[in-house]
Amino acid sequence: MRRFSLIITFVIFSLYCGKVFAAKLEDIAIFYPNVPEPYNAIYQEILSGVQSAKVNDEQVSQLVVFPLEKEFDSERIKQQLVSKGIKKVIVLGRSGLKLARSLASDFMVVSGALPITPNTISGISLIADPEYLFRYLTQVAPKVTRIHLAYSQANEWLIELAQQAAKSQGYQLDVKKVTSTKQAIEYYQSLFDASLTENDAIWLPVDRISSQDKVTLPFILEKAWAKDVVVFSSKPSHAKRGALFSIYPDNHGLGQQLYKMIKACNEGSAIMPFSALTSMLLAVNLRTAAHLGFNYTKAQQSNFQLTFPE
Repeated sequence: MRRFSLIITFVIFSLYCGKVFAAKLEDIAIFYPNVPEPYNAIYQEILSGVQSAKVNDEQVSQLVVFPLEKEFDSERIKQQLVSKGIKKVIVLGRSGLKLARSLASDFMVVSGALPITPNTISGISLIADPEYLFRYLTQVAPKVTRIHLAYSQANEWLIELAQQAAKSQGYQLDVKKVTSTKQAIEYYQSLFDASLTENDAIWLPVDRISSQDKVTLPFILEKAWAKDVVVFSSKPSHAKRGALFSIYPDNHGLGQQLYKMIKACNEGSAIMPFSALTSMLLAVNLRTAAHLGFNYTKAQQSNFQLTFPE
């Protein structure tokens, strides 16, 4: 994972040590989990992105950044935010999401660094926006014209985005809604029993039912290898395991997106701002690519942020 040197001037306000700060109208509080490495580095990259977006903001805001302990008093946090006049909050990770749910009715809150879904909490999901994912497909496997995938109810919202993206980019989208991993396996088996060609690709979304890592993934990768079928995934680890490509978050870019989103939030609005991940990086499995007959130029490979085997 890329490491960024992080130089951020932290204005720390501690709920536990009693430190205070002078708030301004547009002050923004940022909460991130206090966790060890390598996870802490991820949050530091996101924070660096928030800071860089702030630098280019004409209406300068003060960022109030501090780590969030595993056990925290949300009511006390509320009181501190109110007393300091802070109305806008960015939260990161699972601890941040827990805090967001207690703050959402009284503050403008956006969440990041989790695969959240619409109508649950405002923020930017770690689930990739299909529009950007399909752009990578065009780049890495240009002969593909049909995309196949199974999905569960939880990803209904994602399929709507995928249908729009497929139409705009000229892809035919074949989708199958399933309620169990068994149904997903049956769907994929039917695909492999049919006459798949170099124009077909299988997309594995982040889905606990249809893209189960221990069952569905090895089954699909084995069958796809035998039949020379492109498999791409929204889950970072899948390229390493044999998918042609997958994506992983650009954490610095995510921080920039979060800053822009919270700045755009208007007090009193009933709209919950939400976005799928658009800040992403490309991981390509060159062994799988060679097996499929792809020979990327050095110029093409320069756009791959991560390659396997390492």
